Amino acid sequence: MMKRKKYSAEFKAGAVEQVRRSDVSCAQVARELGIASDLLSRWKREADTQGSKAFIGSGAARDEEVVRLKRELTRVQKERGFFARSGNVLCQGVVLRYQAIERCRHEFPIRMMCRLLRVSSSGFYDWLLRPVSTRQKENQRLLILIRQMHADSQGALGAPRMHEDLVERGETASKNRIARLMAGDGLQGWPRRRKRGQRGKQETPMPQVENILARDFSAQEPETKWVTDITEIKTGEGVLYLCIALDLYNKLVVGWSMHHRQDRQMVMRAVEMAIWQRQGVGRVILHSDRGSQFRSGDYQALLVRNWLICSMSAVGHCGDNAACEGFFGMLKRERVNRKTYRTMDVARADVFNYIECFHNPRMRRRIAKIDQQFSDLLEASV
Repeated sequence: MMKRKKYSAEFKAGAVEQVRRSDVSCAQVARELGIASDLLSRWKREADTQGSKAFIGSGAARDEEVVRLKRELTRVQKERGFFARSGNVLCQGVVLRYQAIERCRHEFPIRMMCRLLRVSSSGFYDWLLRPVSTRQKENQRLLILIRQMHADSQGALGAPRMHEDLVERGETASKNRIARLMAGDGLQGWPRRRKRGQRGKQETPMPQVENILARDFSAQEPETKWVTDITEIKTGEGVLYLCIALDLYNKLVVGWSMHHRQDRQMVMRAVEMAIWQRQGVGRVILHSDRGSQFRSGDYQALLVRNWLICSMSAVGHCGDNAACEGFFGMLKRERVNRKTYRTMDVARADVFNYIECFHNPRMRRRIAKIDQQFSDLLEASV
């Protein structure tokens, strides 16, 4: 094996000077000196850019130990730079490591990345040329659909609810698969806010009103069981109160009202909206807590006039109205807690959008699909 030739700084400077002073090309001067033309071209570029500092320490005068240390430092810097970006995939599967190498292939040497991630370079090139599998194509299609639905919900849907909506659309992917695709793409729902429990106020009991609902939140038909409650929404102009009436059969918000005062008129407007939308004439159980608005004479008279059966929770038992509290928690987690409302009008418009444009249509589609499946089962049994 031939030993690599070394050239002194003076030789390099003289060769560059020959190119500058003569009218011949760089390639011709290189042939006359017996060196490669691209080597002479590199020396000339170095002399043009660095001037008098070019070729310092080159050739025999160069300290080999310094050269070795510089190369070692360069190697370590590249490795640390790569690990800073993709070191977390070292404990992941081989495909994820290949994907990390593919992302960084234009910034770091491929063989170095393969060595650091403990995969073979031949395996990486084989994976690179391998056609996309059917599973990967399906994952890509699902991910496009998930991104669209996540954006439509303004980032509110997490993996469980995303899976429910995808099943409604006819998809068969499992919940774990949906969660894995969302995590890999950095998508997540809005987390539940944890709050300390608060002890309820001690109020005068109403022995004539019983808890008819008795925490039975299931309903076999619509317009048989309603629940109602009040929550508050903070705005730049103060607190906006929201009262809703929720049908336990289909989880539709059949009535709602918002006001800056938490009074009985707001509660009555929400119940009246639910009454106006009622299709049947049967009696409906309307469950609430024992707040002063629900114990008022006007509210009780409204229930009697419209054949609504009043049901109330026990004092301090917030779990008796868990269905309504669950909707409020979902509303705040998916919409209210993620925004800052400057005015009450902005808050009203956004809450209206959530109830009438997002939540209620979603529940109607779900119930329609369940009814269709039930009808198909009946036809199949006949």
